[in-house]
Parts: sequence; structure tokens; C-alpha cells
Amino acid sequence: MERRTFLTSTGAGLLGSVAGAGSLLSAFTQNATAASVIKIARNRFVIQSEDLSPYAGAWGDIQIHHLLRRAMFGVPESQFTAAQALGSMDAVVTQLLDNADVTKNPLPSLVSSTVTWPNTIPKGNPNLLQMENQEIVNWCFDRMMQENLSIRQKMTLMWTNHFVTGSSTVNVSAWMYYYLIMCMQYAVGNFKDFATAMSTSSAMLNYLNGDQNYVTSKTSNVNENFARELMELFTLGITFPFPIVNGVPQGNPNYTQTDIENSGRALTGWVEGTTAPFAGQFIASRHDATSKTFLSDTGNWALDDIINIIFSQPTSESVSALGLPSGYPEGYTSAFWASNKIYKTFVYYNPAVTDPNGIIRDAMARLMLNPPNPYKAFDLAPVMQALLTSAHFYNPAVIGAQIKSPCEYMGSLVREFGLTYTPFVPDDPSPTGQNDGNGTPTYNDTNPELTYITNRIMNNGLGQQLLNPPNVAGWPGGENWLSAGSFQNRQNYSNAILNKKSQLTFSEDTYAGQIANAGTLEESVLFGDLEEVSLAVPLGPIESTGTYGLAKNPTKTDDVIGTDVPTFAVALSQLPEFQLL
Repeated sequence: MERRTFLTSTGAGLLGSVAGAGSLLSAFTQNATAASVIKIARNRFVIQSEDLSPYAGAWGDIQIHHLLRRAMFGVPESQFTAAQALGSMDAVVTQLLDNADVTKNPLPSLVSSTVTWPNTIPKGNPNLLQMENQEIVNWCFDRMMQENLSIRQKMTLMWTNHFVTGSSTVNVSAWMYYYLIMCMQYAVGNFKDFATAMSTSSAMLNYLNGDQNYVTSKTSNVNENFARELMELFTLGITFPFPIVNGVPQGNPNYTQTDIENSGRALTGWVEGTTAPFAGQFIASRHDATSKTFLSDTGNWALDDIINIIFSQPTSESVSALGLPSGYPEGYTSAFWASNKIYKTFVYYNPAVTDPNGIIRDAMARLMLNPPNPYKAFDLAPVMQALLTSAHFYNPAVIGAQIKSPCEYMGSLVREFGLTYTPFVPDDPSPTGQNDGNGTPTYNDTNPELTYITNRIMNNGLGQQLLNPPNVAGWPGGENWLSAGSFQNRQNYSNAILNKKSQLTFSEDTYAGQIANAGTLEESVLFGDLEEVSLAVPLGPIESTGTYGLAKNPTKTDDVIGTDVPTFAVALSQLPEFQLL
């Protein structure tokens, strides 16, 4: 394998700021903190914004690993090799963006055409509801782990943190399932179409009170919750992105309180669907059919009109009414907002550092509005293709600068260390035959090992409950993923799992065996190759020597897998660098 050279321009600073006179391994062995991980991430940067020009440098192990780490959840050697065999950057990115079919059904009761709400969906049975929601989360995570050279599941997770709903609020598992399916189907689709579909998702109607937003001949009950978040969090943002001063947008407001009120009126009349797939239903008698002025446009607006007006901003009317900058094409505000989300997910969580003037995101937005044939405005695929093949994306300072979310952290453990669990069982939870303390029947967990990951580890231990972010703004991500407690929990979980003290299965033979001829290699070579599988930030000579020195005999080749590999695996997983991608 191609060995990665240590970035001396940042390496010296890292050694000084994180570990003092010692090594990064020393930082780990002396109770490395979350702050040490954050320092490594921050100190990666030696760049300012460039542009979206194509990458024309070497296409080697470093670049392939970087692309796959950002696009998926952990990169086992087999998938790295498969990507390598495709031969070129364009070929790998094309494969990642392939819009393959996503229809796989987890629980029969959620997709049956006979399932209706509120008649047969067990909203009144909290134990069954909790177990069904858990199984949807388990299926979601399993899809991430089973994905082969595809960006779909990473994009899906991003969108569940953008068009946010929450299972604990919605309380109908079938609605959450179809919400997840929608996020998968539109993952690399059209942003405008996605926003339209999400506006009438039963889960979203319930979560943001769209089902309580109505006007009748006798009653007016306009609820502005969804109207506000549709603009603030989903499609526009609060202020126009330019001008940018010191990396911070200083633009005028994109909308007013009056716009919120009038769009709320326009969005009246929608209620949750009653049969699978539970698309929202429009009831004309609950809709405000009077004239409304929204973002300087006046008419008898309804949902489609509101979406069209939003996705045409800034218009000449809104430039005048809101004081927005001129010279930006119609639709730019939403295109930039989507580009900003994509950038933060796939390049760096704080664009003010890496794209302080907004040059990259501006180029992404303009490409989204004017894509090449056969794409149309607001299609995401050409933007993703350009970003993932850009020189900016492969800048050495960007590599290894993102902090892993709990989902990405567990994905790295599962996929890169070859952890196994019982394959996902797509069966409805069965009754245990027993009742809880309230006399309510209890149900069996059909996938307890996945629940161990998604509930005990990711939710309770690390702070990421899939399909249930803390609020409508979602998980803030970035440095917020790590605290003294959560970082220690990561170390504790990896230590327990790799020492075979958990419900997951770790095999040192499987782990080392992903490297060709593992049993014949000297340990220093084998461990160096395994380091390359899991670490986006290459270790310097001192760190490598310290890590490999945990083995009893670094030059040994006989019976290497059965003796020293488990010790090395634990040490590698506990390094601050393992928290980065």
C-alpha cells in the first residue's frame, strides 16, 4: 500500500499544541480529551477559499480514502479496493452518486396497504410504538452499514438533520418510516421537489403543527410553526448570505413576520394521510382562500405557490422590498442555503474558516441553478459531482478536519474493524406474552444487537438518536459532538467492543485479514496498513512507533493475528485521530 507522508506543515504544530514534548499517543495514554481532538481538527487548516475548479492532482490512496470517508460511514479495505479498481476520480464519484433503487421494507405492518390511521396504527400502545420506532432506527443504521460505494445514506442522514422531524413528537411509527423513505429517495434528487414533498409529509405535518393550521367558515386557527421553519431552516435562512464580513453573513433579512403570517395562511388545509404511504391530504374547506401578500407577491396563494415564490428569491420585488443585494439570479437564496448545508456536511463544519468569502458555496449555488443537461434547476447531483471532484475538496488541509458524528464513529468501528452483528430481521415485533407495570403488553426486540448500537451507544452514550434530533434545528454537529463525557464514552465503548465485552462480534482474524497476506507481514507493516484504513490524519514517526510498540515484537510475522492485533486495534481506536475523517 502507498504510505502516507506526515504533513510537516501541520504536524509540528499538532505535536506542540496537543501533546507537548510527547506524542499524540502519549496524549491518549494520559487521558486524551475532547479538546485534543478539536485542536487537531482546527489546526489542519492552512488554506483560504479557492474556487470550484476541478482537482488535477495525484489520484492515489490518500484521495480515495478521503472521498470514501466523507461519502460513507467507515471504509473497509474491500470497498477501498473496489473504488481503487474503478481507476479514476470521476468514475468513483459517478458510482457514489448512482441513483439506485432504495425500496427495502423493514417491518411488514408499516407498509401494508391495509394499514390505516388512526384505526389500526397502535398509537395508543406505547410499548409497541417504541419498539417499532426502534426497529426503524435499526434498519436505518443497518442500511448505512450495508451500503456499497454509495453516498445515499450519508446524504439521507444529512437531510434528516435538515428537514427535521422527531419520532418522540410524531408518535406514529409508520409516518416516521415514510419520512425516512422520502429522505432516501430525494437524497441526491431535486431540492425544490424535496421541499414540496416534505411539506405534505404526515410526519412533518404532525411535527410542526401543520395539521393544526386551518381556517373554516366558523373558526380561524392559523398556526405559523411550519411556515416559519420552512423559510428559516429549510429553504432560505434568516438573512441573505452576502455581504460576508470576517466569514459572517451580514445580509438583510430574507423575509418578514408578515411573510410568515401570510404564508401560514396559504399553507392552511393540510392534514396527515390516512393510508400508506401517508402523503398529506388537502381539505379545501380548511384552507384560507383569500388574497395574501407573500415576499412582495400578491394572490390567492396555496402550498405550491409558496414553494414557487420561495424558490424564486431574490426577485426584483423582494430586492426592493427587503433590501436584498441585486445581481443574483432568481432562486439563488435557496440554492445557496442548500449548498451551505452540503458544504458543512462534506467539506468542513465551519465554512467561515475554509470558505470565508463564500466563493465555493456561491459557485455551487450557481451550478445548482444552471446545471448541464439533462439536469434541471435545483438538482443536487451535478453540484455533488463538482464538489467531490474539486481541488478544494482534496486540499490536504481539508483531509482529516471533520469531527465524526456518533453515527460516523460507530460506522468506522463496525466497518473498518470488521465487527459483525446478527443481520437485520425485517419482522414486526412480537408480543412477549407479558405486561409492563401499567398492564400494557410488551414486545420482543427483533434486532437487539442493532439496538445495542443505536440506542445504548449512539443515543444514551454519545448523544445522537437517529430520527429524533434534539429540536427542529437539528444536531449542531462539528465540535459539539465532543465533550469530556462523550469522548470518554467513545473510548470506553471501543475498548469494550474490541476486547470482546459487548453484544457485537470482533474477530482479530477478520480485522487483520482485510490486508492482503496479513499473516506473513511484519507487525510494523501490517499495523501501518491498518492505520491507513482507519486514520484520516497520518501519524508522525513518533506516534507510529508508539502505537506499534504496544505489540510485543514489532518484527514478528508468525501467529501475528492471534496475539498482538487486538491490543493494537484497541490502541488505534482510542487515538484522538480516530475521531476525525
